[in-house]
Amino acid sequence: MSPVWKKFKMFLMKSINFIPVVLFILIGLQIGFAQSPAGLPKPSPIPQNVSRNIEQIISKTIVSRERREQAYVKLLEGQRYVWTLTYRSRSQATVTNDVRLAKQSFQKAIELDPTLAEGYTALAELISRTSPENFEQAILLADIAVKIDAENFGGHRILARLYTIKSRLNNGILEPNYTQKAIAEWKEVGRLDPRSAEAFAFLSEFYAGIKKPAERIDALRKWLAAAAPLNSNFYLTVLGREFDLSPESAALKFGQALLETGETREAIEVLSRAVADNPENEVAIELLRQAVESADETLAATAVQALQQAVYANPENTTLVGILARVQARSGRINEAAKVLRDSSAKLADRNKNSAADLQVVLGDIYEKANRPDESIAAYQNALTTRGIGADEAVTDGERDFAIRVFGKMIDVYKKANRPNDAKALIDRARIVLGKADLFADQRLISLYLETGKRPEALQAIRSLRARTPADQELLKLEARILTEDGKVDEAVALVKSAPNQGYGAGSGDNEIPSINNSISPGVSNYLFISELYTLAKRPKEAVQAVSQALTSAKDKFEKEFVKLTLATMQQTNGDSNAAEVTLREILKESPRNSIALNNLGYFLAERGEKLDEALKLIQQALEIDPNNSSYLDSLGWAYFKLGKLSEAEKNLKAALQLDDTSATVQEHLGDVHQKQGKVELAKSAWQKALALASETDEINRLKTKLKTK
Repeated sequence: MSPVWKKFKMFLMKSINFIPVVLFILIGLQIGFAQSPAGLPKPSPIPQNVSRNIEQIISKTIVSRERREQAYVKLLEGQRYVWTLTYRSRSQATVTNDVRLAKQSFQKAIELDPTLAEGYTALAELISRTSPENFEQAILLADIAVKIDAENFGGHRILARLYTIKSRLNNGILEPNYTQKAIAEWKEVGRLDPRSAEAFAFLSEFYAGIKKPAERIDALRKWLAAAAPLNSNFYLTVLGREFDLSPESAALKFGQALLETGETREAIEVLSRAVADNPENEVAIELLRQAVESADETLAATAVQALQQAVYANPENTTLVGILARVQARSGRINEAAKVLRDSSAKLADRNKNSAADLQVVLGDIYEKANRPDESIAAYQNALTTRGIGADEAVTDGERDFAIRVFGKMIDVYKKANRPNDAKALIDRARIVLGKADLFADQRLISLYLETGKRPEALQAIRSLRARTPADQELLKLEARILTEDGKVDEAVALVKSAPNQGYGAGSGDNEIPSINNSISPGVSNYLFISELYTLAKRPKEAVQAVSQALTSAKDKFEKEFVKLTLATMQQTNGDSNAAEVTLREILKESPRNSIALNNLGYFLAERGEKLDEALKLIQQALEIDPNNSSYLDSLGWAYFKLGKLSEAEKNLKAALQLDDTSATVQEHLGDVHQKQGKVELAKSAWQKALALASETDEINRLKTKLKTK
């Protein structure tokens, strides 16, 4: 044993009450040095009872002024060695040696003054940096430091960081015990330094993870008011590179959290300032767009000034220009919005025709919402012209998607204005521009015929198109549905049975028969589709027989479960909700993680307004299994709607639309939520979109009724 350690053992003998602390720590660390093959300290385990009653032990330890001064000198010496570790040009051997010397200095500092909290803190931090496998020892040392001195900022921060790592915050699955410890320590860091961005940033993440929105908002508010940190490395390491600890990141996180909790007014204020400060921040712009869309006219108007400043600073940012114009339009300032869009479009026409055309589309959308169809059509036509798309010339492949999008908007304007002849003329023009091989015009013509009650013409158009595309199973399904709706279900069933045995999936949606995927054999899927036709024709006996045939044809457990799912939906549709519930619960008894069964049972219960708390939990379980399923998000939104939680309902329905904006069901549900919120115009807009997407007669009639009565 070295002379230093002999002297220290003598010191310990004189201060016997302190043996449980220092003897275990320092001799344990010394053994670690001896055992380290690479020279890097790997301390031996330290008993967990070392830090018990530390305050009492320390209070009985008397340290002279001279030893305190010597200890502080050693502490500074160790820090100098630590600072050299930041020099990247140093060799590995030099770094290893500096780590060893730093630890020796910190140990000596503790030997000289066992009450020196900073010594334990420095040693804990060094171990956590150089020996991550010894986190438990670093935690123990930092814990001793804060027991010696409750105001020891460094000790609390080390504990907070180490507990954060152990909480598994970085992978989104929190470990409860370490999560609570991390929260407690970050709160201490925030108490000792109320301007610590790191403390409040991590607290906001933890509160988001354990679903405490009020605490999350409070932490974000404090983060936004905190000082910009010099170093965000630990935060970036844990949470990735998308955000740092800057005030700008705080504003974005704060705005998003406010949106999620329905605090739209404050969200608009925060995000407007963020956009004004940095007009090129796409995340801030998108969040502001979401906030404006969910706000009423009065709230939306508060964003105008910030948007005007942002547009002035960045006039070629078409997204900003579009948001500004929409906000102005919602405030009733249609002409001001039109001027902003026209001026910006004209400035961009020579340099960026695509962006200029996009602004004309926004103008068309604004006029459409204001029930000014002629001006809307003119704006859309200007968009086509700006892109170089003529009236009677074939479009290039690069312009095809844009042309289809704008033609679709124009057709919808004419349909909404009850001008079917103009809509048909536009469809004929689209056929010329897009070419005969493109199915857009035929599909829209069929839709127009169906919506205007011209079912014979629709059938003729479908059969003509099927002759060109015989493999299109969706067209066959549509023909069979129309025949069934016209009272010719036997002819429809014969059509399905006579077609090539390729399988025909049923419709998708929360309250419909689930869509059939490639894992279902053609025979089973045909019977399921036939059962749907019989259900539509109000012939439940034949529908049940078709499902029974499908169940008999099922080749494995998966297919049998799928048939039972279809049976449950059919039972629900036929008004036998109790039987549907029994069928779904039987499936879940065999397969508790069947996400479709979880979702459908939750949706059916919510639709009936029964067992709403259970319905919510069932749908949440389905989303845990498949978090990006738009139908499940729609179900969740609908359950919240039934519970009267409109902000949560709106948030989840919009999330569903971000994943799939072609669902008439989701659009209708969102309209119902807006109607309940008193947002009449937003409700009508959503229902109008749903009507454009609807294909079922009952669905179309229901939406038309809503639009007439609101």
